[in-house]
Amino acid sequence: MDIASAVVQFGLADLDALNIAFTLPGIGEFIDSWQARRPYKAIWVNHEPLA
Repeated sequence: MDIASAVVQFGLADLDALNIAFTLPGIGEFIDSWQARRPYKAIWVNHEPLA
């Protein structure tokens, strides 16, 4: 069984803001470098439906 060793929480106003967040310049490289150092799987928890 895997157990979370870290939790990152962030909030955005709506689905449009979420979509914009993932198009910011350099975000792909940032996520890739972070995950290379700290392998993880992302999941959604405790959120209202986005669509």
